[in-house]
Amino acid sequence: MKVTIKKYKTTNKGVALLTVLVSVFIISLLTIEFQYSVAIERKLSYGDLNQLQAHYLAKSGVKFALLRLVLFSRANKDKSLDAVKTFLPAIWNLPIPAFPPAKSKIKQLFKADQDAAEKAIEETKISIGQFTETISSESAKINLNSLFVPEEQRVGDFNNISFASTSPPKGLYEYVARLLFNTVTQIFKGSENPVEDFGNIRPEEVVFDIMDWVNPNTVDFGSGNKDRFYEQQKPPYKSKKGRFFTLEELKLVKSIEDNLYKKLKPFVTVFSYDGKIDLNGASKDVLRAIYPDFSDDDLNRIQEEKTKIGTWSTTKAFVSFVVGTLNRSGFQSLYPDEAQYPFTVKSYSFIIEGIGSIPKSKYVIQKKIRVAVALTTASGVSKKSTATDPPTCEKDPDFFWYLAANACYARPTNKLDCQNILVGQWVPVGTGFGCSLNNQGIISPPPVSQTVLEPNAIKILYWMET
Repeated sequence: MKVTIKKYKTTNKGVALLTVLVSVFIISLLTIEFQYSVAIERKLSYGDLNQLQAHYLAKSGVKFALLRLVLFSRANKDKSLDAVKTFLPAIWNLPIPAFPPAKSKIKQLFKADQDAAEKAIEETKISIGQFTETISSESAKINLNSLFVPEEQRVGDFNNISFASTSPPKGLYEYVARLLFNTVTQIFKGSENPVEDFGNIRPEEVVFDIMDWVNPNTVDFGSGNKDRFYEQQKPPYKSKKGRFFTLEELKLVKSIEDNLYKKLKPFVTVFSYDGKIDLNGASKDVLRAIYPDFSDDDLNRIQEEKTKIGTWSTTKAFVSFVVGTLNRSGFQSLYPDEAQYPFTVKSYSFIIEGIGSIPKSKYVIQKKIRVAVALTTASGVSKKSTATDPPTCEKDPDFFWYLAANACYARPTNKLDCQNILVGQWVPVGTGFGCSLNNQGIISPPPVSQTVLEPNAIKILYWMET
């Protein structure tokens, strides 16, 4: 039997096809991965752009709020507006709607208002998003930084703080210490079990611990060793011996546990510039801290009178009502000198919150900027340009003729202003202080009855972005 063997020709066509298919698959995967990466990068880029847009919208809200405060400050200085001064706080405290307004709301306006709104939106170039801003006063709260004792007041037995409301305070620091003491006392009295809620501490301990925190090593109000308690904490730290930057720092202070911090928070601040309490914004609790002998009926009548007249126009008007109408003669004994009243009827310290919002389909991107500002009188010695000779200059008790500069200058009222006059040195004079100039002797500060100047500058105390 004959066997025939056939020879088959081999080929690589199958391998080539498989290679092509694998290559196409890999290229497809790479293409998909590239497209995915591009989409992610594009989304991240748009996210960054939206965050940036929201940031600048929030910043616009802050700038708009600052403009309102500037207008408020200028209106306060305008003598022609004296008849309507009680209404001027409306410049800063009225709520302003979000800008730009929603299109649906613009359509509800009259034709002239629609045109004005559309023109404003076109000029601002805001194509997406909105900003809102709020302004709140800090002047009706107790300023913890006012517990700092100025160097020129660290004389004699200054650290013997008196919490008794029977004698005038020795200085602003003692007045603020009393306010804080009275407030903590009220908080403790309002608790059913103060030891369980706040620990076995006394109100004066709380005050002294905070004063030790803000004052330098050379000043002791509490136990004497400021750092002993803090060095035993985990992790250990030291007392700041300086001013508070934020209210949250208060949690670091000895005696301030969480419960007490939460109770104190509505009544205290670290941003009130001059430390004086604004009587028009003060709550009943703060008014009672100013004068603990106020009864509930007294506080209700004070509120009713303020509602009736709008606002207290002057501190004298408030004191007259308390002493005359309420028959609280002790208030006059506690605060006898009108020129030295440690309270005011104006708001000069504020918290601004600007919020920028970018709406998306499923969420909203937001940026918030929180700013603390104070309306102040610009620091430093100011020249009086209208007085060109000594007799004319010195007709105004707030000014003196400075020989070295041959010009009229405002009398220094503090160490900084004094040092700004070339070789000026702030030195003790009698029961107070004055500015010593080599060529002119002692330049005493203006009399206490001087007219209080309206603020002419804005000072940024704090700026935080979230």
